[in-house]
Amino acid sequence: MKSARVDIRPTTYRTVDEYRCAVQRLGVSPSVRSVSIDSAVGRVLAEDIVADRALPAFDNSAVDGFAVRAADVADPGRLPVRSLVSGRSVAGRQLSAIGVLPGQCVQIMTGAVVPCGADLVVPVERTSGFVESIGSDEVTIFSLDSKSNIRTRASDFEVGDVAVRAGTVVTPAQVGVLAALGRTHVRVESSLTVAVLSTGSEIRGVGTELVNGECHDSNAVMILADLTRCGADVHLEPAVADDVDACRAALARCAEAADVIVTTGGISAGTEEVVRLALAGQEVEFVSVAVRPGKPQACGRFEGTPIVCLPGNPVSALISYELFVRPVVVAALRNPQAERTMRTVRAEGETPPASAIPRVMLGVVDGDDATIIRSHSVGALARANCLIVIPPSDGGLGPPGEYPAMLLDSVASTRRGTCS
Repeated sequence: MKSARVDIRPTTYRTVDEYRCAVQRLGVSPSVRSVSIDSAVGRVLAEDIVADRALPAFDNSAVDGFAVRAADVADPGRLPVRSLVSGRSVAGRQLSAIGVLPGQCVQIMTGAVVPCGADLVVPVERTSGFVESIGSDEVTIFSLDSKSNIRTRASDFEVGDVAVRAGTVVTPAQVGVLAALGRTHVRVESSLTVAVLSTGSEIRGVGTELVNGECHDSNAVMILADLTRCGADVHLEPAVADDVDACRAALARCAEAADVIVTTGGISAGTEEVVRLALAGQEVEFVSVAVRPGKPQACGRFEGTPIVCLPGNPVSALISYELFVRPVVVAALRNPQAERTMRTVRAEGETPPASAIPRVMLGVVDGDDATIIRSHSVGALARANCLIVIPPSDGGLGPPGEYPAMLLDSVASTRRGTCS
């Protein structure tokens, strides 16, 4: 690692809510790309679909029947009425205009252009039936219904109308609307892609042989497992050693591949904090958050891509991920089913020490009761199924039933196998 100095000036402090808002302000969102409309079902539109043409583009018949002038048949006392069939209008390209003269009608099919002068289509069921000789045969109109049976021009959309709004999850019916408007492609949000990068010269990939002083990369696999279950795509960057240039190169690859970068480790105030050094000159703020564990945090942008930097200790990384990263990912994915459940529990267990700032403790919840796990070891993660928030105190637990708990998924039903 190249020699460099770490800025250890007094740290800026944030409350949990203040820092969570800072992460939210990064505007994490899926990237946008153009897809053909037949691939758009189930995707989220990234643009308003604005009609560039009227729909329908012309007055057309809603039924098979005869186009007439309402004035010729509107008086029920005049029915039945005999009318000369002067023309025929069928669905499809119409090269010459057809008109209706007083006392005449035009035989018309569903979807065909309504002739000039006609303002009513009589269904064939209310007549003597279709004729064969246009210009010489007559039809008898026996009765009318209450509708004009004409789909008027622009009755669905006028030019400039918003047909489907951005943010809509596209359905097959809406694909039909897109096609009717002549659209072949639309811009949609792709699945959110999250790049995950662990740092530290001691970190080795899962499945590799270790030597004294090394450990497997549990953070990346732990975070990856939850991200993919939330519905995000994950770019897993191989763990990078404490080398500033190597870390910057890895971050550049992450920025190219993902919508948001999540790192673990390398952000404290030591002399070997590789992420802090690699992000020098970037729009990233390093802060201390008033919570234990998870005090050192950082967020901002690396080469324009949102980045959230978590501590390296696995328990700190998990708690920080749950507090600050997961909520913005779930929101960006529009997946409320993945939101964590919060509830109040009666906490028991070994008394936590006094603390002037909130603590988030691993716990095991059983019904309305929960047991606090004091350990911050990897083994404690395997037993925990909730995070319990202990407010600032001078030591000891308060009365039962005052502690909010964030329920984690059951280890038995969701834990993934070790990557090889």
